[in-house]
Amino acid sequence: MTRLVRIFHLVVIAFAWIGVVYKLSRMRRTFGQISLGLALVFFATALTVGLPPLYQRIPVFAAEPSLVRLVQHSTVVLAVFCVQMLVVDLTGRTRGKVWSRAVIAAVFLVTMVGLFIYAAPGDDAEDFVRAYASWPFVTEYLLTFLGCIAVALADISGLSLRFSGAAEKPLRLGLRLWATASFMGFAFAVHKAGFALATRLGSTPPWQEGPVSTALSGLTLVFLVAGLTAYSWGSKISEVRHRWRQRRTYRALLPLWREFYTVMPDLVLVPPDARGVPIDVRLYRCVIEILDGRLALRAYWDDEVARTARRQAIADGVTGDDLEAKVEAAALAAALDARRRGQPTGQGPRETPDLDVTEEIHRLVRVARVFSPRATAALPADVPG
Repeated sequence: MTRLVRIFHLVVIAFAWIGVVYKLSRMRRTFGQISLGLALVFFATALTVGLPPLYQRIPVFAAEPSLVRLVQHSTVVLAVFCVQMLVVDLTGRTRGKVWSRAVIAAVFLVTMVGLFIYAAPGDDAEDFVRAYASWPFVTEYLLTFLGCIAVALADISGLSLRFSGAAEKPLRLGLRLWATASFMGFAFAVHKAGFALATRLGSTPPWQEGPVSTALSGLTLVFLVAGLTAYSWGSKISEVRHRWRQRRTYRALLPLWREFYTVMPDLVLVPPDARGVPIDVRLYRCVIEILDGRLALRAYWDDEVARTARRQAIADGVTGDDLEAKVEAAALAAALDARRRGQPTGQGPRETPDLDVTEEIHRLVRVARVFSPRATAALPADVPG
């Protein structure tokens, strides 16, 4: 179990420093961005300095190992304060909001240092809570540290959830990840405080405090780092998803577009199978040229084909948007065939649906999925309605 916790600790440390390097390489010199960079550095430092093989080789900590807990806890307080400053900046920074939170953090920090000096704990840094919670001032020190974390996390969670609804998607994801990290941090604070109080009262829990706290603090850090860097990687994921949706839509429309291109090649500026054309340009041309082609087919439109297709689809139990798509696909196939043969129907212009672009694309995708150049061949001459 201890080995698994140590591996998890190392993985989280690596994740934290990757986040530091990733963000600092793209950081702008603004209040929010500087707060973000400092938060990542402080969190990564707090986790790293608590690694025994490291701090045992640092002379000051080798001489007084428990001092590493004060450094670690103080660094966490600074990191959480920097996250507060980032969220405050995102939600509307004012001098009053910054100074009030800075004063609160400073009071907690000074109190922690004073209590730690008065407590003067021994050399057991690994099992600090179990070893020293019953000592004078140690539990008070821990409760001050955890109270500071709880107050800051409550502030971060409240601001994040309140602002996330109005934020753009990558930032909204980051704010919600911070809120999740806050809940994990509350679990860490409650567990550590409960363990310290139980030990102080002479009823030490049967499990080790260190591994549980390491796991909870590690998960808190993972969610915080993910949230702190979400604006960078979240926008890239959104872009990839957007491109994937564009490609999926394009593939659905491609057979219908090819048929229009075969019958009316002069209508198309970019051939359907052209290489090196960005997907957004291809999709745009595809939709525009299908709509233009539909207008060009007005003189070849056969309302009787549409009525027959409707009766056939209704007889097959098709309803709603699928019914309209089948009717449109059959009528388009007949109009394209008539255009290919040069035989206009003379039925006059046909109105196009008054839809916005998104609705029109969705409608065309439904039509394209049921479209076949041979659709009219399967239609009976008449289907009783």
